[in-house]
Amino acid sequence: MWMRIFNPRFAAVLTCGILALGLVSCDDDDDNPGPSDTTVPVPSAYVFESRFQDGVSSVNYGGQTVRNLLLEDITRLVNELGSASASGPVTMQDFLNLYDYNDNLNLQTMTTAGTKPLLETSYSAIATEKNLVGKISPATVIGTGKTADELLREWFRIIVDNSNDGDKLGTPAVYTTADGADLSELINKLLLGAVSYYQGTGVYLDGLLEQDNSAARNGTDPYTTMEHSWDEAFGYFGAARNYSAFSDEDLAGSLSGGVLPYAGDANSDGFIDFKSEFNFGFARNAGKRDKGGSGVDFTADAFNAALEGRTAIVNQATTEEIRTQQLALARVWEEVIAATIVHYINETLADVAAVGGPFEDMESLNKHWSEMRGFTMALQYNPFKQISDTQLTDMADIMGMNPPISSPGSGDYQKFLTDYATLKTTLGSVYGFSSDNMENW
Repeated sequence: MWMRIFNPRFAAVLTCGILALGLVSCDDDDDNPGPSDTTVPVPSAYVFESRFQDGVSSVNYGGQTVRNLLLEDITRLVNELGSASASGPVTMQDFLNLYDYNDNLNLQTMTTAGTKPLLETSYSAIATEKNLVGKISPATVIGTGKTADELLREWFRIIVDNSNDGDKLGTPAVYTTADGADLSELINKLLLGAVSYYQGTGVYLDGLLEQDNSAARNGTDPYTTMEHSWDEAFGYFGAARNYSAFSDEDLAGSLSGGVLPYAGDANSDGFIDFKSEFNFGFARNAGKRDKGGSGVDFTADAFNAALEGRTAIVNQATTEEIRTQQLALARVWEEVIAATIVHYINETLADVAAVGGPFEDMESLNKHWSEMRGFTMALQYNPFKQISDTQLTDMADIMGMNPPISSPGSGDYQKFLTDYATLKTTLGSVYGFSSDNMENW
């Protein structure tokens, strides 16, 4: 990992104390500074003071935090049904309460920070009037002929029906289709793509340069419309504001001894704040691929772009300077997803190679294939993407909609190997991943 201090492109006109999760403390000889009176340096954490209100943060992405939590909690709901401690069946309304959340429900998040206390547990205490269904892409998912919303509702219904089967409830079969697709993984990855990735790149980054950056939004907000759009994109990426303080091992880790390594009390107030001290899906995936790869630093590249882009906006830099970071963030975000697809292609190859043998693990095959397929669905939602829709269609045709099952040595198995080699060739060619990473992710 790394630690960015200042970018030499910016002159430090102010003497600023950057606190990890506090405000920028600045002294200026001008008693009435205007929005363009000063040039700020690139901070080491995602911390920016308002240009319009002294001592007030201009960073705000509470809505994105709520959606990240709703997304995680749908996965938790599904996985709980597959555990031995499952309390009973669910209804379609149980899913809709999270997917189409209404503040009147006043629900608490199921996501925890291990044994660390949480600052806020109610969705509505973090931000109001936020749900997933209102932000999902309307586009048809490549290779399915259906929208993400249509697919999700179908998958919810299958799980609801399975949860009423006593033989399936409390086992992975509750979220597994008759053909072996792991709906827990497909739901999670499609939501990451069709909501978080789509909104982050296809809405907020894509429309960024048309936003006003000269005046306070609505005349009263502590940020401009452009600043807020950048924050919302960063919020969907899901990184803690002191992202560089987390190692790749932290981001790739899981709950152990009550400790969740990708959550940290940066301001030492005794609580974990989901809005600033917790790393969500894509931010964790970047660390996983860094940990398992060589010659890549997706976490640094993403945080660099996020910090430099936001600083350029604060400093009212040229459109070209802002565009450079806009494209950089969209690009690394895409590459994190593509690298993760490579990882699960490799996992699927290993799982299928064990079919019919002493190490056969169909549950792992279902899971790994579904993660691969779900992330491939997600890849389409970036308007800046390097991969083409034609290539994604070809990949979807190879993957199909259920895990491949073939005995090593058979004709079907040889076709499977050839087809999956084609998948890797496509991804390696588009993204320039090294042969070492293509084999070892």
